[in-house]
Amino acid sequence: VHAVFATVVVISLFIHLQERQADVWQVQQVATQERQETQRLRGDIAQQQALLTGLAAKDPYVVELIARDKLNYSGAGEIAPPPLPAIDKPGAIGTK
Repeated sequence: VHAVFATVVVISLFIHLQERQADVWQVQQVATQERQETQRLRGDIAQQQALLTGLAAKDPYVVELIARDKLNYSGAGEIAPPPLPAIDKPGAIGTK
């Protein structure tokens, strides 16, 4: 009787352990996604601050970069720079 009871307890604890491991894995996945989103947002903020600093200093290259981005302009044979990050663009969906 004791052996059967001990076996049932061990199996119950093993099942509980597996459930806890699944919960921990899920929390780790969410934490990793939130960490990556935070890093991306920090990069966007740094770029926005650099643009604001350039605008405040009236840097002609920054002004031209922003104007080209807003007007979607690029000359013939030019390689366009990557798009500017914008806070109002729908890239931050699912954040808190």
